Amino acid sequence: MHRAAVAVIGLVVALLLPGCATTCPAIGWSNGVEIDASAYGSDVFLQVCSDAGCSAGPGVTPTLETDLSVPAQGDAGTFHFGFAAPDDITVRVYDDSGALIAETQEAIAWTHSSDPCGGPSTAPPVVLHP
Repeated sequence: MHRAAVAVIGLVVALLLPGCATTCPAIGWSNGVEIDASAYGSDVFLQVCSDAGCSAGPGVTPTLETDLSVPAQGDAGTFHFGFAAPDDITVRVYDDSGALIAETQEAIAWTHSSDPCGGPSTAPPVVLHP
């Protein structure tokens, strides 16, 4: 009887240990892409749209979105999409008065994380040309 109990405990431990090896920490990343609009000058404003929606337009204070996949502008021209990785985005370029000066469709070539727990996808910068 004792030998059977030890065998059962050993089996349970053996089944549970591999799960421990793949336990993932709390998730704290988002997918982002840098958009280089320097060809339009230094005083331009960018708005990015994906299937999930659009980032704030010129003169609009960004608000917290309930859908984190809606593009949100970060630092240095980087736009974040939460866990989404849209294949295509629309980029609108506005001048310093808020007038639309360009609108373009851009494809994003994401490289997805191969980490077992996931991780941010990366992409080369999107460079806009007039």
